[in-house]
Amino acid sequence: MKYRVRHITRYRYAAPVHGSLNELHLKPRRAPLQQLHHYRLEAEPRPRYLAEHVDAFGNPACVLNIDQVHREWNVTTVFEVTRHAAEAELAFEPPLSLEAARARLRQDVDTAALDARGYTQASPLLPLQPDLLRRLCLPEDADQGIEAVGRQVSRFIHREFAYRPGQTEVSTPLSRVIESRMGVCQDFAHLAIACSRALGIPARYVSGYLETRPPEGAERLVGADATHAWFAVYDPARGWLEFDPTNDAVPDQRYITLAWGRDYSDVAPVRGVVRGGGQDHDLQVSVDVQPIGQD
Repeated sequence: MKYRVRHITRYRYAAPVHGSLNELHLKPRRAPLQQLHHYRLEAEPRPRYLAEHVDAFGNPACVLNIDQVHREWNVTTVFEVTRHAAEAELAFEPPLSLEAARARLRQDVDTAALDARGYTQASPLLPLQPDLLRRLCLPEDADQGIEAVGRQVSRFIHREFAYRPGQTEVSTPLSRVIESRMGVCQDFAHLAIACSRALGIPARYVSGYLETRPPEGAERLVGADATHAWFAVYDPARGWLEFDPTNDAVPDQRYITLAWGRDYSDVAPVRGVVRGGGQDHDLQVSVDVQPIGQD
């Protein structure tokens, strides 16, 4: 399916801003099932400096500097992308048990495994919590395969936690999300990653989009009005496997990947620093993902 995506971010400040420096993760990355056709970024006020680079996780990123005095800043991205459905696996290596997968991961020295091992460690927003599964009363079965564990964690979060926009922020500690049993897709992705890492499974945060208006007769997925988030776990026998705990779904051609990293802090769509602006600011985000045909 081919999509046209428009993402608008608007900041309004209580006082004049005399300059800002921002890093953007708003350009979709290359992925095996995803093809980017064109991409356009517009910012107002016009930036003095804008340069693209590839970050440490292989994501396209952009550094943008505005030196004009302003009280409002807008950035709009528009792109077209084709998202392919995963092909059915006719034959693959039999699933490894959790214990066997952890053992292989410790021994593998190929590039994929070495990269994956970095996702078993603590990250800026997610300290390691070895007792997390016990606190959640989520059983560990060493005979389960990685895919089964990913599905179990995703299903558990979907069943036990309520989707409640406005109750949390990106900086909300995971402990508070667990205590309140509510949050949004970023919180649920973080919780799933923490559970996976507690089991010694590499897990990463995936940022992206969902189709805004689903096909007739299809259920509208939660999280389609803004950037969405889900998680992926690494299986040494099969590579990275993705799961969406917000919708208890396995991401398919309706999911468009922007970037991935250890947690949200690595792939925030917009982050930066400003000089001035006062104590408060207003942030508005608008996302529209429209299907425009099949390739």
